[in-house]
Amino acid sequence: MPDQSLRAREYEGLMIAGEYAEGQLSPAVYELLGSARELNRKLQTDIAVVLIGSGTSAYAASCISHGADTVYVLEQPGLSPLSEEVHTELLHQLVLEAKPEILLLPSTIHSKSIAARLAARLNTGLTADCTELDIDLPSRVLLQIRPAREGALMATICCPEARPQMATVRPGAMSPCEPDPYRTGRIVHPQLQLPSVLRTSILEVIKSREAPGSAASGIIVAAGRGVCSKEGMELVRELAACLGAELGATRPVIDQGWLDYSRQIGLTGRNVSGRIYIAVGISGAVQHTVGIRRMDTVIAINRDKTAPILGLAAHGIVADLFEAVPLLIDQVRQNITVGR
Repeated sequence: MPDQSLRAREYEGLMIAGEYAEGQLSPAVYELLGSARELNRKLQTDIAVVLIGSGTSAYAASCISHGADTVYVLEQPGLSPLSEEVHTELLHQLVLEAKPEILLLPSTIHSKSIAARLAARLNTGLTADCTELDIDLPSRVLLQIRPAREGALMATICCPEARPQMATVRPGAMSPCEPDPYRTGRIVHPQLQLPSVLRTSILEVIKSREAPGSAASGIIVAAGRGVCSKEGMELVRELAACLGAELGATRPVIDQGWLDYSRQIGLTGRNVSGRIYIAVGISGAVQHTVGIRRMDTVIAINRDKTAPILGLAAHGIVADLFEAVPLLIDQVRQNITVGR
């Protein structure tokens, strides 16, 4: 068994595996670049991004302007649609060649699967769903911070010997940097071998009809257990539609089947960011509020004056949602009419 401390010294650099599907680069890549630049204040090393898929070269310059020093572009036939098996093989080859000391991936369905396969091949550790990252100096150990015990505490996990140190990071947990169009970097086209035999094949890609978008208004209206019924859920939908807002929910609403899982916000859902978050019938348990920390302003509607969400909110309305939400809808519509 080789000395792990010697193995660690052979690795240098920070690498981000970009997720590219259906002709689009995941915005989480830019968030990871923002985090990488913060980590690099201590590491002082090369930041690389890996782009796999047909058409990825179009995003190389954008990655450099957002903080990458090196962009590896893999544009071979047969890389679309995204295949976890193929991506794992190509990343494995590249990591063995480039030897990054840290490898980050977005915490999405595809990338988490790729990360798990890759960590097993590399015989290294992996922390999933991180919400914060830091570096311990002088050891250059990555501090991987994530909620534990259903959000009751934050755990710091590290991999002091094996390399690369691997983590997946929750989309929305980090902030991208402002792009600098004058930044320069290098674009590399590595020659890697596609796997000759595949154990899986993609027959069809079906998009969720409830897939969340990015509301241009920067407003999210979210429903909690307190909506009580489908009728309450329809009021929340109506308020979101009036505001041009994205619709979100807590886990109990998803469990009732009133919204698709892709709309779930919080520890077991996704992190969100934006200007205004309107929480309707949400108590404010930490499992949910961990996902809304990057919202600028929180407005809460809850009939329980002791609900924790009211302590978090910039503005609170203590009232039954069946009374408060229709009044808000009327006010919004009146303002729209006056504006016209």
